Amino acid sequence: MSNVKLEDAYEFVEPEYRIILAGMMSQVPNNGDITVGEVINHFAPYSQLNRDERRALLSLTKLQKNKFAPKMSQTQRCEVLALFHEGVTREALSKMYNVDRRTITHIYTPHSPHYKSIRDERIGIGKEAFYEKYVTDDLLNTALSFIKQDKDKITENNPNANKKQGLHLVRNQFCTYDHRVIISWREPGNTEGIHVAGWYYCDLDSDMPTHWFTAGGPDSLKNSQACYLAMLEDITDKLE
Repeated sequence: MSNVKLEDAYEFVEPEYRIILAGMMSQVPNNGDITVGEVINHFAPYSQLNRDERRALLSLTKLQKNKFAPKMSQTQRCEVLALFHEGVTREALSKMYNVDRRTITHIYTPHSPHYKSIRDERIGIGKEAFYEKYVTDDLLNTALSFIKQDKDKITENNPNANKKQGLHLVRNQFCTYDHRVIISWREPGNTEGIHVAGWYYCDLDSDMPTHWFTAGGPDSLKNSQACYLAMLEDITDKLE
């Protein structure tokens, strides 16, 4: 457990502790590849920490190694990047690999501080060589089946169902401050990362303030109300 990277452990930490840990780590220089063991050792002696900070550190020690079994390998992360650039949506990829949607986003987003080595490899060997290296025939067949599931619902998305369109000030149980969130209909081709026309949200006060998200998968694309309700369960404070 001590050798697990902190960025991988975050997914299994309760949201309130994740926020506390992110605040603590903002004071630690060059922490991109820091492990859980290094984090715990860094903050000793623990008497200097407040009660919540100590509980947040303790939450890391409770994580069991078997919880990390479903996590993606380096090869699987490369598969995700290759498939995303072939048109597979974030929602389909998160279902295929059974991981959080934000993990998928960090893999393919050029300016994300995470998984940069994967994106660098694609640039280094070229997109075609990268695709051939990581996308097998079996994987391609699996991806196509998920794409079909998403495409079957495209015609249900309604640009005129715009009741919740616009800017909203919201906060959920995972947030410690109000977030400015825009609900908007987006079309493929005019927004980076959008492959299916539908309703998306942009959280101006998140760790990715320029990115458009689908909060709940294909269903949240249908109308602005569905996007809004799914967004309320999706937003979190900045982790960086």
